[in-house]
Amino acid sequence: MLHPVITEKKTNNPLGFSFNPAYFTDYQIDKITLTHKVFIMSTRRPIKQIISQGVISFFILLWVYAATAKLLEFDQFKVQLSQVSFLKPMAGILVYIIPLVEYSLAGLLLVSKTRSMGLLGSALVMSVFTAYIAGMISFSPDLPCSCGGIINNFTWQQHLIFNLLFTALAITGVYYRSSTNPPHS
Repeated sequence: MLHPVITEKKTNNPLGFSFNPAYFTDYQIDKITLTHKVFIMSTRRPIKQIISQGVISFFILLWVYAATAKLLEFDQFKVQLSQVSFLKPMAGILVYIIPLVEYSLAGLLLVSKTRSMGLLGSALVMSVFTAYIAGMISFSPDLPCSCGGIINNFTWQQHLIFNLLFTALAITGVYYRSSTNPPHS
């Protein structure tokens, strides 16, 4: 016969999470006591809000990484952009605008009052980048990717899948953010 005894410790942290770091459950089975420890984090937030925060975190990392990689490999980024025929006239300005937009999106996502705008911007920019990659696959599959960092090593098809997933993730973030934070009237 099982007789569970549960002991619970709760601590609060300033980020709004309530941690239940240790649940001790003792089961007594015919004079044998089994103890196991289970770690549980109780957020007291709806799952949509947790997903929204996860998406925001992913995009902050993505935008900072992508912009920094482009700036660290600036000359290569500039040459690769100028190799694309329809971007060539704008390549001189795009090498500055693209990292600036990426850093700006990360900044918008960091500030709670501008997160919705940052998610919308992320969805829009990811859609534009995805359309660009689809065009590159169709018209110039032999040109190198001008993305920088580890993403630069992807094939165009791998990059398209990556962008489609992140575009869907951004749209999911927009949806969950709007459903958990309705506009103020």
